Amino acid sequence: MCAADRYVASGAGWNSSTLVELSPHLRFAAVDLGATSIDVEVVNARLEPVAAYAEPADIRLGPKVILQRVNGLLHKAKADGAYEKLDAIGVGVPGPVSFRDGILVSPPIMPGWDRFPVRELLTREHGCPAVVDNDVSIMTIGERHGGVAHSVDDFLFVKIGTGIGYGIYLAGEVYRGTDGCDGDIGHIQGDAHGPMCSCGNIGCLEACSAARRWPGRRRWPPAPAPHRRWPSGSRPPARSPPATWPRATSPASVSSVTAGAASAASWPGWSASSTRR
Repeated sequence: MCAADRYVASGAGWNSSTLVELSPHLRFAAVDLGATSIDVEVVNARLEPVAAYAEPADIRLGPKVILQRVNGLLHKAKADGAYEKLDAIGVGVPGPVSFRDGILVSPPIMPGWDRFPVRELLTREHGCPAVVDNDVSIMTIGERHGGVAHSVDDFLFVKIGTGIGYGIYLAGEVYRGTDGCDGDIGHIQGDAHGPMCSCGNIGCLEACSAARRWPGRRRWPPAPAPHRRWPSGSRPPARSPPATWPRATSPASVSSVTAGAASAASWPGWSASSTRR
């Protein structure tokens, strides 16, 4: 990290301030674990993409299988020259998270993930700090960092895709509730006589209203090709909006999750002790 002094004008005269520029060698990894996919992106200190990889996956295979594939993609990124050492990892998961402990808590569609030490495993494997959060909370952070809410301190972010959830930003911070599960509304019963949900319950809001039940919805995009990569120094291609509402793994939502995960990983105050409850 390097810094340079400058002087800025104010009503009382000239004040000294400091510009801080993070080292260009810093590398952060953003991991988006979806119900049917894994997306991994490596970014620099400006949160600009250096390399990206994606492959289809079934989250129900369990943490050992899925995290082994995540580690494989991260090691491939290293072999491809995307980084020499990771400085932090941010992970978004489709279930309720104890942010303080870095573990999932009774995730409805993720058998075997309950209280699995995701953060501990990734930290040990890659020798850097890791942060684990609900994917919608991370999308909310991404929207605050680089979306339409970049200048807003209080807003509600709603995700409607394969799953349903919302994130809340209050006074410039993510609000997670007393148990860290605020916003996890997809498995609240919406219709006692509705369809069976993937979690095993009847009539969940997600089963009744999620994008997968919308008639005529185009499946967009197709399953991503494994090991997609952008060469170092290049930018990803422009992402055009879909003709119909995107599913949860559309480029727009993946971009929000990876931006949020990278922001969470790179932010010096990310530790759970400073999280708004």
